[in-house]
Amino acid sequence: MFKSIQWKLVIIYVLLVWLAMSIIGVYISEAEKKHQINSMTKMLTLKADSLSDIIRDKMAGAPNIQEQVELWLISQREQIKTVLVLNSNGKPVGSGGDLVSYPIYDEVIARALSGQREISSDDAGDYKRNYKSIAIPIISSSNELQGAIYMIADMSEVNESLENIKSILTTATIWALCVTVLLGILLAKTITGPIKEVTTKAEKLAEGDFSQVIPVKSDDEIGQLTEMFNFLTVRLKDTLDEMYSEKNKVETILTHMTDGVIAVNASGTVLHANPAAFKLLNIDKGEIEDKRFDDIINSLKLELSTKDLFEGIELNNSLISVGKNIIKFNMVSFNNEKNEAAGAILVLQDVTEQERLDRMRKEFVANVSHELRTPLTTIKSYTETLLDGAIESKEVAVKFLKVIDSESDRMTRLVKDLLQLSRLEYDKTQWNMRIINIYDILEDCVYKMNMSAKQKNQTLSFEGEHDIIEIEGDKDRMEQVIINIISNAIKYTPEKGVIKVSLERQMEYVIIKVADNGIGIPKEDLPRLFERFYRVDKARSRMMGGTGLGLSIAKQIVEAHNGKIEINSEYGKGTEVTISIKYA
Repeated sequence: MFKSIQWKLVIIYVLLVWLAMSIIGVYISEAEKKHQINSMTKMLTLKADSLSDIIRDKMAGAPNIQEQVELWLISQREQIKTVLVLNSNGKPVGSGGDLVSYPIYDEVIARALSGQREISSDDAGDYKRNYKSIAIPIISSSNELQGAIYMIADMSEVNESLENIKSILTTATIWALCVTVLLGILLAKTITGPIKEVTTKAEKLAEGDFSQVIPVKSDDEIGQLTEMFNFLTVRLKDTLDEMYSEKNKVETILTHMTDGVIAVNASGTVLHANPAAFKLLNIDKGEIEDKRFDDIINSLKLELSTKDLFEGIELNNSLISVGKNIIKFNMVSFNNEKNEAAGAILVLQDVTEQERLDRMRKEFVANVSHELRTPLTTIKSYTETLLDGAIESKEVAVKFLKVIDSESDRMTRLVKDLLQLSRLEYDKTQWNMRIINIYDILEDCVYKMNMSAKQKNQTLSFEGEHDIIEIEGDKDRMEQVIINIISNAIKYTPEKGVIKVSLERQMEYVIIKVADNGIGIPKEDLPRLFERFYRVDKARSRMMGGTGLGLSIAKQIVEAHNGKIEINSEYGKGTEVTISIKYA
């Protein structure tokens, strides 16, 4: 309870009032005591002087002194308790009152008999005693020392008055303390009440309830504190909303970005990793967070460590292999408020496709160069032979010119296919889209290729419903695709082989299939069949006059018709090409 500022304030007020009342009470008591003693001393002195005036010229007639003293004592109304008159020799010549109950101070009397006016005695400072005594010399009219008067007065009334004053001061102090406690509690509540309200509101504010508003009831410091609390609540809510919004933005960016992000501290512990990082490194979330970076890297068997991140080793744009993926990573360190290295951010990028495309580009350049170099070399060598004199022989010249013509046609086909593939990829092809009957196109293509099949003693057949479906497409391009696929089937199917072309409808798609029982394609080559210049058997394909671009062109044309083309094959048993196109 006493830990509360309310009771601390009350105790301080009580102590201040008690101290003030105590000081005032001591001061008043001492002042009243001195006043009463001085008044009593003055009264005794006056009475002693009046008695001295009565008897100073009658000291010679000693017997009459006793009578004078008794008469004088009767008129004092019991204020004077003891009177003792002594002559110059110190012998009592008159007395009155109670000489037994009160002490006689001989030293005081002796000083008075020596002519000193003793108006105080040893008991003068002790107000708790019930008497006051003084002694004065008796001087005659002729200024001669005739004796001394010793007088004792009752001080019980004075002491009672002082005790009453003390009682009143004590009662006043008690009442003042009670009033102080009451007023202190009320005053403390005016201070602690708003503080408690601010504390309660602050607790709710800390729990996330920002609707807390305290009414301002004054213009003093408490009111200013309340206004500042309300202002702080609004500012804190706005700041937290802004921070939460920014946090959501960052988390959304990190969560949905395709690049992986890993944050590590200076000790190498992983602070954060986004989903892309889990995917790129092929690990689970529980295997990376709150774990050491070195342990994760070691589990992936990569030559990298935390030490490399903070020792200035050039790591940016470095490539690492994780399974079948090629990862490029960049690193940037961040510092704390002391400008010391506090951690690092690693950004991981999956460049597998880029590396594959780069490899394909290099292969494409090499293939184009190779495909052009071979016919050019042949043309040049045959031309040089003709120029060297072979042209004189008509038979040899005709033979050489046929070879040159054949190689020129081969280069022409290659360049034509490359240009067509480029136009298809960059959407520069002029399409003649209209409603066409796919059955008629297939029937016509089979008829055209039937002669080539017969030359190898192959059986080329076609089956399908005549009224099956009409599609929206470019007739010439679709014929090009189908003839290319049938041509490939004829090329790679041995003599007396069987090639079947079929047409069917499956839900909203037209399904075209070209199946053969030829040499087939190895499983590992299937994913690369649609790449440019890719040949399963390069020497044989080149010998058959193929450019390696036919399937790439076919895929581009089919996809331009919102369709897809797939190849299924088993090596040594045959191949099946399936084309799916939505009907109109």
